[in-house]
Amino acid sequence: MKKQKSRPCNMITDRIENIDKYTLLFSGVSRLIKILESKQLSDINSKESIDGIDLIPIFSDSVSAIFDESVLEAHKIFMDIHITLEGTDIIAYADLKNEATIFQEYDETNDYLLAKSGEIKTLTVPKGYFCIIPNTFAHMALYKNHSKVKKMVVKMPVDF
Repeated sequence: MKKQKSRPCNMITDRIENIDKYTLLFSGVSRLIKILESKQLSDINSKESIDGIDLIPIFSDSVSAIFDESVLEAHKIFMDIHITLEGTDIIAYADLKNEATIFQEYDETNDYLLAKSGEIKTLTVPKGYFCIIPNTFAHMALYKNHSKVKKMVVKMPVDF
């Protein structure tokens, strides 16, 4: 698979009804909107792939006992949109190029690498909100202090 270029952009969080405002920044958002018009995300209980977009439901009652708050993941080919359906998610992030150090090299098959950062920032993503995570950021969802989260992780190619 061909490597995609990173698109300069910031982390974005907004209410789900405003997601259409971001179609010019990310072409895949238009495809996601079509999916959202035909499917109830809360009804999806296992991974589904539709029109080149993966929808992955995630459920978490609390932070794992083995959680390492300095570890973040990043992608090259795909970008994430996290949509909180219940609870409040906390997403940690750091600029991959300037604020993180890669400690597990890129796994091309699974499109991820692991990094650590001492400059982690967090975003709160409550029910009814989404967070667009461009692939220029290392991130970790379900970060410390979240509880009882039901969410949908949307994975789409950076460039459709």
